[in-house]
Parts: sequence; structure tokens; C-alpha cells
Amino acid sequence: MDFMMLATELNAIGKLIYNSLYGWVQTWGSGSDLIGAFGVTVIMFTLFLKIITSPLDIWQKVLMRKNSKKMELMKPDLDRIKKQCGDNQQLLMQKQREVYKKYKYSMVGSCLPMLVTMVLFFVIFSGFNSAVRYHNSVVFDELTVVYDTTYDQTYNAQKAAGKTEAEAIELATAAADAKVVEVYRNEKQEKFLLTQNIFVADNWKSPIPSIADYTGTGMGKMNITNVDASTYERVMGPIMDEFNVNDKGKKQWNGYLILPILCLVVSFLSAKLIKPPEQPPMAGQTEEQIKAQKSQQKFMGLLMPVIMGVFALFYSTAFTLYMFLSNLITTLFNLTFNLVTKQIDKKERDQRLATTIKK
Repeated sequence: MDFMMLATELNAIGKLIYNSLYGWVQTWGSGSDLIGAFGVTVIMFTLFLKIITSPLDIWQKVLMRKNSKKMELMKPDLDRIKKQCGDNQQLLMQKQREVYKKYKYSMVGSCLPMLVTMVLFFVIFSGFNSAVRYHNSVVFDELTVVYDTTYDQTYNAQKAAGKTEAEAIELATAAADAKVVEVYRNEKQEKFLLTQNIFVADNWKSPIPSIADYTGTGMGKMNITNVDASTYERVMGPIMDEFNVNDKGKKQWNGYLILPILCLVVSFLSAKLIKPPEQPPMAGQTEEQIKAQKSQQKFMGLLMPVIMGVFALFYSTAFTLYMFLSNLITTLFNLTFNLVTKQIDKKERDQRLATTIKK
């Protein structure tokens, strides 16, 4: 597998994460074994991205706040025209549009920030997925070179020393096996806290991907093609024997689901703090339909955290770390924003009350 072919697998965000930021972090020298160079890369990328997208977060909160206030102001007018129009749905729709225009309320505008956030989420996911696939390809490619070089050198040395063909092959295989394990442990392994491999999901999967996970398609698979299965087993087999089995001889989990659980919890908290404003009823809607609409809005508010939980469980620890940090920062921002706006609203109410009393 050649590096020029691998380079084409990185998309724009993947290149930014892996080639630029990760490459820069690696120039710092030996980092902490607790976090690892790619862990530092993910943290820095998340912080940089949140700074860049902070205007979007502020715009979203300000727009939702404005729409909530407009909804409060519109509600008496909407209730009044609903009574006046009765069963005349055409007239009701016309009057509702007039009210929306009067208060400059846009139902499309209230959904736009959420759509932008969704698009950004999947763009970043694609970038991390690209970087993870690329890294695993590079590691396998480099370890293959290490294995073959060590094998050839040992085999030739043993043959020159007068060993038989079988003895030379046995000694060369043992030397190559030991060398790839050593190189992986000292140069290629990227841990993050209790997770053994940041490029693999923080779950019950083994730290070193099997050939099925490496080449397979679907959720949690790497979908890396053009790989010879026998070569993969020959090169990665000794590393799997070393890292995929614990001291008790049982399967070693890559992680303990800590980050996915934290990500799910923070996502639910964030969703609670970004409660969308109540949507005005459409003309002709019955009470049952209005209740169904509210239930649907509530369900959609819970759906995104569940989706994030699924992504966190089945995709790389690196992407899960990004989601956790991003949601944590967003939650803290929303909490601060809500506290500040509550104080502002309280002051406005006090001022209106004071003005009313004076009159």
C-alpha cells in the first residue's frame, strides 16, 4: 500500500486534523502516555473549532431568545384571531401570516441554526473518520516494512551462520514478531486515559482491529480496502496476541465505555438547555394535532443525544472525545447564557413594573 494512495483517503477536515494539527503536535517530542499526541490534537482541534464557531452558538441562542419573546407577544393576537375566524381556515391563515409579519417572526429562521449545527456535526464526523482510517492504514504499512525488513535480515544472518532452512525461518519469524510488537508499543500505540487505542471505539472491541473490523463495512468498521488478509494476520497477529489479551488470558476491551456514557449525559443536558421556542399553531390544527406537534418536538429534542450516544459507542474514541468536549463547552456556554439572560429579563420586568406603578 503506497502513501500517495493513502493520502487520497484524507478529506479536507481529515488533512487539517491529521496532517496539520497532529503533525504539529508530534513535533513537540515525547508527550504524556496518559493522553497521547492524538488526544492532545483532538482537544486542541475542539477548542479551536469552538472559538471559530462561537458566533454561530451566540447567534443561535440570541435568535431562539428573540423568537421566544416574539411568541409570548404574538400569543394573545393568535388566540384572538383564532376565536374571531372560527371555522374559516383560509381567513385564519391570512390573519396568522399578518401577525407573523407584524412581529417579524420567521419559522424557517428559527430552524436554520439547528440545521447548520447538524451539517457541521456530520462534516466533522467525516473528517475524524477519514483521519482514523488513514492512521490505521499508515500504521499497518509501516509495521509491514518493519516486519519484512527484520525477517529478511534475520533470515540471511542465520543462513550465513549455517542454520538450516527451517531453523532460519523459525528464528526470523520470532525476531520479526518481537520487533513489530516492540515498535508498536514504543512508537505507534496511542492511548487516552483508560482507553488502549484512541483510534478504536471506547467499548468492548479489542485495541488492535481484527481483519474483519479493519476491512469491513458498516457501523464501527474501518472499510480499508486493498488489504491482503494473510499479510495483515502475519504482521498484526503478534501485536493482537500481545495487546488483545489481558493478564488473565481473557479478551482485552479497548475501553470501559466511560467516554460514551459521559458524552450521552452531557448531550442530554445540552439538549435540555437548548430547548427550542414553542412553535405557533398552524391554521386548521385541532387540539389533538397541537399536542402531537409538541410531542414530536419533544421527541426530536431527545433524538440528537441518542444519535450522539450511538456514534460515541461505535466509532473511534477520538471522535467521542471531540463530541464530549464540544457538548461540554456548549453546555457551559448555554448555562451561562441562560443565567445572564434571566438576570436581564428580571431587570426588564422590574423596570416595567416600576414604570407602571409610577403611572
